[in-house]
Amino acid sequence: MVGRRILTPSQVERALYRIALEVLERHYNTELPLLWGVSPRGRPFALRLHHILQQEGSIVEIANEASQIPVNKSLLLVDDVLYTGRTIMSQIVSLWHKVSPPQIEVAVVVDRGHRSFPIVPNYVGLQLATTLQEYVEVRSTEEGWEVWLV
Repeated sequence: MVGRRILTPSQVERALYRIALEVLERHYNTELPLLWGVSPRGRPFALRLHHILQQEGSIVEIANEASQIPVNKSLLLVDDVLYTGRTIMSQIVSLWHKVSPPQIEVAVVVDRGHRSFPIVPNYVGLQLATTLQEYVEVRSTEEGWEVWLV
């Protein structure tokens, strides 16, 4: 394969588990935010995070459509790679017009920097310094997900 593998499936799983624990720590004695997978690549990571949080004994909800988001419910947007922030920003604007949540948090597997929008993730699996010419790719394998720098 072209490129260099940055994270193995077990390392991605460990990063997601760590993010789940950080969410639990931040929301100790408070209601957990509703999970929202940023389409299309964030959805499987939101589902996995949902599963991990449930395994830890937490009651957490996940939404597929804006109509499923209750009023006054905080959101946790989940995505695979954060780059310019354009995808997250457009998702926030879209959701804001529909539900106006009191708080929005962001969780990403990889944060590669180079922002065009003022988006700062609350939870990060891996902070990765890249050049503008490099591309971070998350690949699905039989064992799980891998992160490649190509």
